[in-house]
Amino acid sequence: MELNHEDPELKLSFDPRTIEHLGFKMYSRLPNAVAELVANSYDADAVHVDVVVDTSGKQSVRVTDDGHGMSPQDLADKYLRIGRNRRTEDNGYSESGKRRVAGRKGLGKLALFGIGSKITIRTKRAGTPAWKVVTLKWEDLRRAAGGDYMPGQTSEPAADPAEHGTVITVEELKRKTQVDVSELASSLAQLFNYVDGGFNVTASNRGGRPIAITRDLRYGAIEEETRWEVPIDVPEAGVAPAVVGVVIAAKKPLRQELRGLTIYVKGRLANDPEFFGVPESSYAYSYITGYIEADYLDDQDEDVVATDRRSINWDSPKAAALREYLAAVLREVARLRRGTRRTAKEKELREDLGIDVEQWTETIEDQAAADSVRQVLEVAISPDTELSNKDRESLVLNLMAIAPEYADFHWRSLHPDVQTAATTSYKKGEYFYALLEAIKVYVKDVQAVSGVNADEFNTIQAAFAVKQPKIDVAAPYLPGKVTEQTAKNIREAQKAISEALWQGFRSPIAHEVLDQLKDHEVFSYQDCLDALSILSHLRRRIEKAAPPPQP
Repeated sequence: MELNHEDPELKLSFDPRTIEHLGFKMYSRLPNAVAELVANSYDADAVHVDVVVDTSGKQSVRVTDDGHGMSPQDLADKYLRIGRNRRTEDNGYSESGKRRVAGRKGLGKLALFGIGSKITIRTKRAGTPAWKVVTLKWEDLRRAAGGDYMPGQTSEPAADPAEHGTVITVEELKRKTQVDVSELASSLAQLFNYVDGGFNVTASNRGGRPIAITRDLRYGAIEEETRWEVPIDVPEAGVAPAVVGVVIAAKKPLRQELRGLTIYVKGRLANDPEFFGVPESSYAYSYITGYIEADYLDDQDEDVVATDRRSINWDSPKAAALREYLAAVLREVARLRRGTRRTAKEKELREDLGIDVEQWTETIEDQAAADSVRQVLEVAISPDTELSNKDRESLVLNLMAIAPEYADFHWRSLHPDVQTAATTSYKKGEYFYALLEAIKVYVKDVQAVSGVNADEFNTIQAAFAVKQPKIDVAAPYLPGKVTEQTAKNIREAQKAISEALWQGFRSPIAHEVLDQLKDHEVFSYQDCLDALSILSHLRRRIEKAAPPPQP
């Protein structure tokens, strides 16, 4: 179709060095250049944007949108005008007035030459009869004399005057490797944070299944441990700037490119993920990611976002204040994460192993031993210790084998019968009763073995009488293993120690007010353990001499 003679002459005016420095040197990565096209679609009130990659032959990428499109006059006055700031000319809003536009520098179109040598723009407004097709070629542009370049242009009749939108195709891609659509989609998800529910972007191979470009594509694969909504009240930071966002703490270390907070302005990447001066030596920062929307940075006269939209000029007063606030947020999040992560690990131990860490250490009366156990447990459940659940459980279980609950009690290697008799009262902290019960059971065992049926003290005296004992605890070592004198000493010791335990512990406990004994520290937990250890020795003696009959 021939050109309409009423259409304006299309001309791109420039200094040749501008194209070289702001064109292919501005963007060399495909996702960043494609992001310029998607941003244009957003500013054009598009609802659907399709990014299609053709990897056959000389690779190409095509971006199609259903925005309002461009008239020939728009192409001449707006699209082909280098350095146009549409925010000042269009009051900063799209034609519908519903979107705040992202374009500001008017250099995005040049970025396309950083990835390909040929650019074709096919565009149309609703109500016009034809599609306008404009072709720009890098070699022709570079050789243009005097800085004026006349791109190729044709028109194509439209099947329906109501059709509208823009298709931009970048051909003859400079990259040598084949474009991976899934990687492209993931990268685009990093470059945009549009919250407009009426804006959908997909990426696909030609004829392939589209991949939706969403926040979920960016963060969906992260196994979240905790998340915080921004703004966060951080007293040290003063009044929070006008920002919103999310900070996420992951359960597992993140890929390097996800670590830190990404800043978006008007829905587009403005600053790559970073920690804003907070030292990253803490292992905690390997787990933290998120995004911040700071649209207000684009409302000031000074342009603080770099041309490649990868960094912010932090020397600006408003930008510097934002940086200080975000650093304070990250420090606060790291502090909060330590608490939540520790709690989560303690919960895992309770649920998986049935171990309550706090309860466990509180049962150990020996404070030095309790502190040692706590220090080992602190390493096991510390947020800064990177252990797998399997390794953590193994460490804790082995520690519990060494220092179980009520470790003082177990470390004595008490005779099982003595331990059974004393356990219930000991765990309640009723050490008097623990010892009382153990002595009572010991005397009953002595009665059962000896056949003596008298009161407790007389039972002990009769059972271990030196001349004619009912239970001869020296018998296992006679004849020949020990001398008769040693055998006599063993018998006398069994009787004397048994009587002493009864007189020293059983009788006072039975006849005194226990609270008074406790208040005056007559019998401590240590006394209880010492007595139970001696009782275990006595119990083992009679077991060797003559095991008590089974009940």
